[in-house]
Amino acid sequence: MFELAPRLLAVLDGGDPVVVATAVSMTGSAPSGVGTSMAVLPGGQVVGTISGGCVEGALFGTAEQVLETGVPVLERFGFDVDPDDPDAVWAPALRCGGRVEVLVRRVTPHDAVLVGALRDAAAGVPTSVALSLDAVTLGAVVTAPDGCRGRVFVERADHRPRCVVVGAVETAVAVTNAAAVLGYAVTVVDPRPVFLTDERFPAADERIVGWPPRVLAGLPVDATTVVVVLSHDDRFDAEVVDQALRRGAGYVGAMGSRSTHDRRSAELRALGTPDLHRLRSPIGLDIGARTPSELAVAVMAEVIAARTGSPGSALTGGSGPIHRRPTPAPARTA
Repeated sequence: MFELAPRLLAVLDGGDPVVVATAVSMTGSAPSGVGTSMAVLPGGQVVGTISGGCVEGALFGTAEQVLETGVPVLERFGFDVDPDDPDAVWAPALRCGGRVEVLVRRVTPHDAVLVGALRDAAAGVPTSVALSLDAVTLGAVVTAPDGCRGRVFVERADHRPRCVVVGAVETAVAVTNAAAVLGYAVTVVDPRPVFLTDERFPAADERIVGWPPRVLAGLPVDATTVVVVLSHDDRFDAEVVDQALRRGAGYVGAMGSRSTHDRRSAELRALGTPDLHRLRSPIGLDIGARTPSELAVAVMAEVIAARTGSPGSALTGGSGPIHRRPTPAPARTA
């Protein structure tokens, strides 16, 4: 639910209810994780997804029923069809073989706890809400989940991770757009005000004109922070990379040729920069990217791979489950 917070609040603040279908448990292979949601807005508009298309049609019908009655429903989907049944191929199920339980409930502007949690999530403030999965109290907010004897689903939203883009070049515009779509709070930094404008970077949460090392020193940095150096400026690039690595940013990448990387690495070694093996340079996955938009895909794909501990290789020819559990990198301290 929380990943849809801005869209849901836009409707709720207008006085209309929404219906939210949330995956509350999953087993086996499934394209999404527990907590992902699909919502039906006024007029039948659908936002979000749970299964990538396998069960959304059935959930839409359930959502219409819940919108009318206000009575929550716990739907169960799985690959349990009868192969001798000619209609079995049309049964709603996860064709990847997984199992999923989905809580479908109506949320109104008067549901203070849920609306308050949505506001926190939209603002990037960590929040959580516990919902009952018991038949009698299905969908009710549980104020003390630790003491509840029944089934409870707890949905959490962590703080919104930050992506710091250094250098207001054209590739930075595309990287900013891509990072914003992925849910990052994007800060773009450049000492040149003529390039760092609202018109060029409408998707950025912050546009800070200033000397990048000094600006980065004043920004919060933790293991969820992404620092992307695209500036190609020898006056401060190495200093920015050094500071990002020292402060434990989860991803640090710098654009440049291999010769630029070698020159920058020598400067970083002279600075005594720790954890140089964590620097992603040249930046991005090798997908043959040429245009700024393609480069943005390569960069953000590497960010995702680094965050999940994935190799970033092609799925073709591989083995094992596709939707494996991610292995996040361990938290680092500054």
